[in-house]
Amino acid sequence: MTVQEVDGGTARADAHRADRAPQGDTPGSSRGGRHEFPGRRGRRLWLDVVIGVLLLVLVAVGALRWYDSTAYLVVVLQTAGPFVVVGLGLLAVATLVLRRWRMLIPVVVAFVVAATVAAPAFRATSSPKASRDLTVMSANTWIGSANAGQLMDAVRFHDVDVLVVTEATPAIMRRLDAEGASDYFTHREGIARASTFTGTMILSRYPLSVRNPGTDAAVEATQSVQPEVDVTAPEGTVRLKAAHPTAPLQGDTAQWRAGLSALQAWKEHLAGDQPVVMAGDFNASFGHPGFRDLAEGLDDAQRTDGQGWVRTWPFAGNRLPPFVQLDHLLSRRLTVVAAGQVAFNRADHAAVWASYHLPAR
Repeated sequence: MTVQEVDGGTARADAHRADRAPQGDTPGSSRGGRHEFPGRRGRRLWLDVVIGVLLLVLVAVGALRWYDSTAYLVVVLQTAGPFVVVGLGLLAVATLVLRRWRMLIPVVVAFVVAATVAAPAFRATSSPKASRDLTVMSANTWIGSANAGQLMDAVRFHDVDVLVVTEATPAIMRRLDAEGASDYFTHREGIARASTFTGTMILSRYPLSVRNPGTDAAVEATQSVQPEVDVTAPEGTVRLKAAHPTAPLQGDTAQWRAGLSALQAWKEHLAGDQPVVMAGDFNASFGHPGFRDLAEGLDDAQRTDGQGWVRTWPFAGNRLPPFVQLDHLLSRRLTVVAAGQVAFNRADHAAVWASYHLPAR
């Protein structure tokens, strides 16, 4: 072997080793032979930023649930709780699919917290095998424009004993009577007012005794009539309070909050252990701290029945699909047997109903 051949072989070996040796930190390369291009790193950074911003927005909106305020925007956003849960769930899936592992943990934690808050609405504690001693329905008739025939069909189908009609007008009462309400319900109390949302009527198959006509706006903190009556059913007497606080429209949110506070004060001054039902359009959901304060210690029929995301508004005349429960049946010392909702034409709210088992005397 010649010196020239040895030198040639050595040169080839050195070149081979040089090819395999780690390269410097040049753009588009990394140690170990795995390439990271600046454009790809930039896209991943922007994905993290977008996910982080969406997470912060959803958490901020969800956190408003605990902020008792009459600011119009806050009151509106507090109805978006279900969308926060859905949004966080979708964000968790997107983060997983995009394999943004460092963002996945905070997203999943936020989703779990939101789902935990929402979970009680899906857990049923009603007693479907108990006897149905009293069925109550509340229907907002949209200043008397609702389809009276459909409402009476729902009353008969669910064997309703007491019907609370909010936004009652003389016209809707005449149409209900034409559909058989005067024969079906033999007792009624309240006031129907023309061309206004402030009228409220209570129709009943059982005798009614008025405790308070609910017409003093200074006490009720609303212009709507909120009668309080005793319903004497065969299995016992139930105290019933109609509810219709002012809607939280822009400029009216302070009055709306005052109406919820007035109903809460009424609840807290209840004496004795008589069964109680509060029924009506509360213009508030469980996303509002004021309504949760009012509902504390009471059973919401739809939540007790485990119906989850209940939506009673908006229906007719609105471009938005129904997304929030504003209509409620709250009770004390009554067993919820079953509950549901009924939508009907020319009304922007769905009616809510519940059947109750009364305690033994």
